[in-house]
This record gives sequence, structure tokens and C-alpha cells, in this order.
Amino acid sequence: MNSDDFYAFLRDPKLIELIEQNKTTDDLLDVIKLGEIQHSEVLAWCMNPNEGHSQGDAVIKDFLEAAYFEGVDPIYDNKKFFAKWTPGRIRTTSFGAAFVTREFAVKVEDGKKKGRLDLFLVDTQNKIFVTIENKAGAKLSAVQLEKYVAAVKQEVSSRPVFADYDQAFIVLDRDLKYYPDAHLNALSKRWTLLDYSWLRWSAERAGFQLARGKSAAQLLVAYCQKQSDWESPAEKRASELATDLALAHPSVVEEIRTIRTQSILKWTLKTLDGESGELTLFHSQYSEICKQLIGIQSIATIIDQLLRLPTSVSRGHIERGRTWFDAIPSAALKWMQPGDDARWPMYVSLYRDAKASRPDAPRFTLRLIWARGQFNSSVDEDALRRHFATAFPSLTKFAASDRRAVVIARLLSLSEAVQRTKQLLEETNSRINSYSDLLPS
Repeated sequence: MNSDDFYAFLRDPKLIELIEQNKTTDDLLDVIKLGEIQHSEVLAWCMNPNEGHSQGDAVIKDFLEAAYFEGVDPIYDNKKFFAKWTPGRIRTTSFGAAFVTREFAVKVEDGKKKGRLDLFLVDTQNKIFVTIENKAGAKLSAVQLEKYVAAVKQEVSSRPVFADYDQAFIVLDRDLKYYPDAHLNALSKRWTLLDYSWLRWSAERAGFQLARGKSAAQLLVAYCQKQSDWESPAEKRASELATDLALAHPSVVEEIRTIRTQSILKWTLKTLDGESGELTLFHSQYSEICKQLIGIQSIATIIDQLLRLPTSVSRGHIERGRTWFDAIPSAALKWMQPGDDARWPMYVSLYRDAKASRPDAPRFTLRLIWARGQFNSSVDEDALRRHFATAFPSLTKFAASDRRAVVIARLLSLSEAVQRTKQLLEETNSRINSYSDLLPS
């Protein structure tokens, strides 16, 4: 980086806009990181229909509907629960009398050890009792889940007051997408596994209420957005600005990367001379901006390189965030349902693995996403899925899931991510065309 590079960066109108964009946040969760206990407490508040978030029982309905659609071949209690509590019944039932409690401490390890499950959703009017294990950092274990079921059965379900209640067991895990298929397959089928993506619907609905002046919904919006990776229009604009800046000023961003860990204890008068010293001061004063630029640079670079490759993907067929992007194979566009709100039926997804990455060595996971029920009426989805399963055998698993994510590769470097994403787009396009050739004319 030379002075011309640095000063061109400082004069870029998009940098000025990004700085102002970052001043507009009133999101407390931007500065406070929640631990597992705090997650459960805020989630309990969100799901309480009598709290001041203006959502009533809507978050409970979002939660139960998501569990219905994500339940893959449920057994025992969950099978009976969701045979009765279908989406239609959930949406048309009032859960105004429901409450969420953390009061039950159960005995595990044959009664020798106390364990506290995170949340219990109880509704005495509709007679439902849902055990919720809310993971936030600790990895799921099948043994642990089985012990929790046994403990709940022995100490809670056996009580006469709950004898005729519909019972379900649900896991919430923010890191579910990082689990290999083998680990997911090994987990107890008694539990329905959910990540936090269902909270985006709660966030969007509360966002409409905010727009109408109901400021009490702000905390719920903030929490749901953070946990579901949902981006507000302001955040999306900030991502776009950061992407454009990272691509336009790569030498500056690389220099920011090298000084990111420099302590002020190492500052000397000489260190702060010239463009490097000025950039050090800029980094100290605009640390969040610099963090965004470093974080988004790798995703922006991958997208830029893909767009330069022949017959890879067009800009209009990409959706991106700070740490991810999705791209639809061009041949799949013909299978979308009509309407402006139609979702992509099949697409390629790449995201930066936060756990495996370092600022100087990002690592990526590449997935093929199958959105069940999003294909238009011209497609025999079951036949198409069988056709794709010859190349992607994991598609045969969790077939009832509303959104199936097949992991193609993990821990990819930046250059590997470009090439493997290109290959996957080409392969999916080829599979789509070969399937179309099999159809009667």
C-alpha cells in the first residue's frame, strides 16, 4: 500500500456512507454478546405471549411450525405430537395461556447428578409440554440427549398433572449447519433439530410493527435478527458497501489485516508517521469498519473471481451477506414458482466457517441447498431428487426436511472455494439439463 492507495480509499464516497451507516444502529446486541444462559432467558422472553414485545403467541407458532417442517422421520413422542399439531392447527390455535419456564432441574447419570435443561414450553389449556435444549457453543451428544429424555420422563412426564399432555423434545443449536451428516445421523431421533433460522420470520413480522411505531418490539427484532443471520436493509447496504470497498482497495484492506492485532503499547512516534501510521490511527478509530472490510473481503473476492470466469454465474443470480453468498444455477431458473416472492428451489451456498477461519486464513464450507416444495408444477420433484441423488447421495437423507443442505466440501481455502463453487454450479447445470433430456418432448 502506498499513500495514493490509502488516500483514494479515504476519499471513496462509499467509505463515507459505510461510516455513517454504522452510526445508525441502536442494536444493543451489537455490543453485548450473549452466553448460553442469556440466550435462553431472551428466548424465553420472546416466546412468552404476555411480554411487552407486541408479538403475543406468534413466536411460539413460528417455533412449532419450524419444528414440524424440520422434523425428519420423528419417533415416539415427537411423532405423536406433530401428527396432531400440524401447521394448520398450530396457526389457528391460540397459545395465549402458554408460558416458558426454566424451573425444572432433572437428575441424570442414574439420579447421581443434577442437570438443568434450558427451557420448557408449557400450555395448560392446549395441554402441551415441550422440552427445549438450547445449545449455544457446546456440541450436541446423542448420549446426553438420551439421558435428558429419560430424566424428563421420570421426573416431569410421570407427574399426574402432565399425564395427558402432548409432549415433544426439540433441540435449538446455532451451529447445526456445521455438523457433518454422520454426526446428525447419530443423534437421537427422539429430538427434532432446529437451528435459529426460523427466527427470521419473527424478526420480519416484528419489523413491520416497528415501522408502525411499536418500539417495544425492538429487542425481539434485534435478538431474532442476530440469531437467524437475517440482515436488515441497512445491514445489507453496509455489506454491499464493504464488498465494493474491499474489491476497489485490496492493498489497503490487506494492510489493515496486518495491523489488526497491533497494541497501542507498541506505538512509537515513528510508527504513526506516514500512511501506515495514519492507517493505524484509522483502524483504532474505526475498528468496526475495518473488521467488516477484513471479514467481507474473502467473500467479495470469491464472488468477483466467479463473475470473471466464463459461464459460471451472473451477478443477478447471486445473493450475499457478510460471511456468505448463495448462487442459483442458471438452468434451475425455469423451475421457480411464479410470483415476485418465489424462492429459489435449488442453489449453491458458500459460507465462511467462523470456527475454522483466521483473519489471514479464511476457510469455507460449500453446500448444495434443496428447497422442498419450491419447484413449480412442471417438475416431478421426487423424480428429480432421485436423479440428483445419483451424484449427491446425501439428498436421500432427511428428505422430509423443508430445506436440505448437502455439504459438498469443508475447510476450503479461498482459491479452492472459487474452483469448487464453479465446479458445483457446472455440475448442477449439467444434471438439470440431463434430467430435462429424459423428459418426454
